[in-house]
Amino acid sequence: MSLLTKSVDELRIIDPDTTWKQMSEDLGYKSAESLRSRYRRDKKSGKQDEAIEEDSNAIHFLDKKVKESVNWREYIDQASSNQELSERIDDTQRFANVRIETSKPIGIVFTGDWHLGDGHTDHALWKKDMQMVLDNPGIYLVDLGDDRQNMRSFKVLSSVLGQVLSPKMQALTIRSLIDELTDKNKILAKVDGNHDVEFDQRIFGEAVQSYLVENLKAPRFPGKGLMRITVGRIEYTMVLFHKSRFSSIFRPSHGAFREFQFTYPADIIAGGHNHIPAFELLPSYMAGPEAGLPVGGYTYLIKVGTYQDSEYGWKYFHNGGPMNIVMVLFPNEKKIIPFLSIDDALRFLKTFDTIS
Repeated sequence: MSLLTKSVDELRIIDPDTTWKQMSEDLGYKSAESLRSRYRRDKKSGKQDEAIEEDSNAIHFLDKKVKESVNWREYIDQASSNQELSERIDDTQRFANVRIETSKPIGIVFTGDWHLGDGHTDHALWKKDMQMVLDNPGIYLVDLGDDRQNMRSFKVLSSVLGQVLSPKMQALTIRSLIDELTDKNKILAKVDGNHDVEFDQRIFGEAVQSYLVENLKAPRFPGKGLMRITVGRIEYTMVLFHKSRFSSIFRPSHGAFREFQFTYPADIIAGGHNHIPAFELLPSYMAGPEAGLPVGGYTYLIKVGTYQDSEYGWKYFHNGGPMNIVMVLFPNEKKIIPFLSIDDALRFLKTFDTIS
């Protein structure tokens, strides 16, 4: 029997109610955990320690911490706990419902790929478009991502050096805009783009996007989302995405068409990323609405353009310029009218102001 085992056993005989903490103090150990671990190890191995007489050269390791074996269930429980915590602090979602109480048609501007801060972005035109949305009633915005250039590292160094706003200034610009759009109830949804999120994740391991849109009341989708929006008494469905895994240089709306096939045959399917604007009307399952079923009819496929016109984009994306498709939705009948500019949509919406 080792000296430690004998000492612990003797203390227990003297006082059966003694605690590990009390024994660790009596035997000169720093903690009850270190004493208990050493005692169990000695009991298990059956190691025999010979009595060591008092000697100035004797070494006594009284508080050597011993690694304990952890059951696999504890690791899994810890993983589940961390997952639950991560979900609680995540503000993105895949599905959302939005309602607009109105008796008049409303316009929704589908826009994205602003690339604010890049030296080749038309900031003046972008500012004019945002101001029109902010200043006019009955018109709202859906942001499809890549709001800022956010270049800290890239395979083409000129893209980093050619920014006219630093990434920090770009981020503060977006936060200010999102706060104003939110305060005026102008933004209906925000989709994360690769410049918004993936660029930060590569460098920092996380995206700062959630900090920039922390006051956002509208739903935020992690790259793609399905939204049901009720205007007055009519419900419309939308699939909103930034980048689809499917694309075609011969059919810019091909990615939206694939989302129609694989995600949901919504009334409106809108995306961005490729910088090539496109608009397509797709009829499908036309017997559905006639039979009173919720699927079928006309689907509007949208690919927004970009405010950025760089040599890199011209080479790889064939820039088509900005095209903010505005869809006018009616509140008392299932009816959608598309416009290719915010100006045209506003002129149309203002005609309803004269109708009593």
